[in-house]
Amino acid sequence: MRDEKGITMLILVITIILTLLIAVTATYSGIDTYKGMRVKTFSEQLKIVRERVEVVKDKASTNSEISLNSLGRSLDELDSSLRDDIINSINNSGELSANSANYRYFETSDLKEDLGVEIEDFAVAIDFERSVVIGVRGVEYEGHVVYTQKQINEINNN
Repeated sequence: MRDEKGITMLILVITIILTLLIAVTATYSGIDTYKGMRVKTFSEQLKIVRERVEVVKDKASTNSEISLNSLGRSLDELDSSLRDDIINSINNSGELSANSANYRYFETSDLKEDLGVEIEDFAVAIDFERSVVIGVRGVEYEGHVVYTQKQINEINNN
């Protein structure tokens, strides 16, 4: 009988397979966590903007010097490509209003200047009349691209 020292080939193969299984599991877990955090961040950003919209609406109702139509930018002021992207987001959000002219576009600088909200790399379309906030870029959640808090809530309730 020979003297066996060291790692046998069978143990080495089993160790490699187990290591690969752990690595794959950790990778998928990390990806799910990342996706979940993106949705959570998007949801919180929408909530912050919506709360600020309510504050601004209240101020405008008591102060005639504040015009909601002067905040952000009208969709008509935007180049056609950006306007089409925003209208597409509005259509996909399920938040169509009778008049798309009710929506105002806010990107990071507009949010800070007009609403006092500092959110990096974020753009929304806001209908002040109905207090609707739509994320222009949306985020993928449960196999769907969502643009509003309402859509996220509907998926969570199903």
